[in-house]
Amino acid sequence: MMAAPGQDTPDVTVITVAYSSMDVLPAMAASLPKGVPLVVVNNGPDDGVVAWARAQGHRLIEPGRNLGFGAACNLGTEAARSDFLFFLNPDARLTPGALPALLEAAARHDTCAAFGPAILREDGSVFRVNASRIPPRRDRVKPPARPDHEIGLRHLNGAAILARAEAFHAVGGFDPQIFLYFEDDDLGLRLSDRFGPLIYVPGAEVIHASAGSTAPSPALARFKGYHYARSQIRVMAKHGRRWPTLQGLLSAARRLMSARNLTQPDKRHDALGRWQGAWSMWRGTDPGPR
Repeated sequence: MMAAPGQDTPDVTVITVAYSSMDVLPAMAASLPKGVPLVVVNNGPDDGVVAWARAQGHRLIEPGRNLGFGAACNLGTEAARSDFLFFLNPDARLTPGALPALLEAAARHDTCAAFGPAILREDGSVFRVNASRIPPRRDRVKPPARPDHEIGLRHLNGAAILARAEAFHAVGGFDPQIFLYFEDDDLGLRLSDRFGPLIYVPGAEVIHASAGSTAPSPALARFKGYHYARSQIRVMAKHGRRWPTLQGLLSAARRLMSARNLTQPDKRHDALGRWQGAWSMWRGTDPGPR
């Protein structure tokens, strides 16, 4: 694919979802190749993102409430007219050559729908590549922990996913009913089921901060735990797991009984959130935080 006039990179739009992310967002934007458009969907309050986006010429979308990650990504794609969509966390940064390496892989694997880079910690070590734990155990294929060559996978790390826009829209994009967590598993499984393996590209490297920009708190731990449990149950149900809600309840109960809750308040509040989330799925209600 030819680059548009004035661009160094083929037709791609970067989409990120922000929530009080101004301590990391400028560094992510600065790591993008020249000429690549950035769409920022702001799910949170204005922490300076409005003035920054205007000053930098980035497209800012403000839904006025927290849509959740997947629904916000879908909204961001409405502002993109490119052949490729690059979903990138605000606390991630591209290393030089990362995006061109992904696009080169896309040119070589022209029937594949999505591509993922190697995800690095701040110290340069590479995160493991894990099989999705969503499908039934009989359907899982364990990949190498840290592949040194391109391999096909069924899902990719949601911190950085390059997808063909046509394929993304063909499967309906991210599931808007998944508020937070497991949206990358769900999207990857649907894309790979329809279009074949997704490609892990170790020659493309993206640095992902080990912690988000929001300060930890008991309320945040419970919020995350609640949505983790709900999303896991929903995605397991979509992809063939038996008794997903019961599995979620049992998993949450084990966490509630863990001895580490006595000394680690964040773990205790996460466990409480997971129990509340799993119980809400059992009851068919959603009284939890949004």
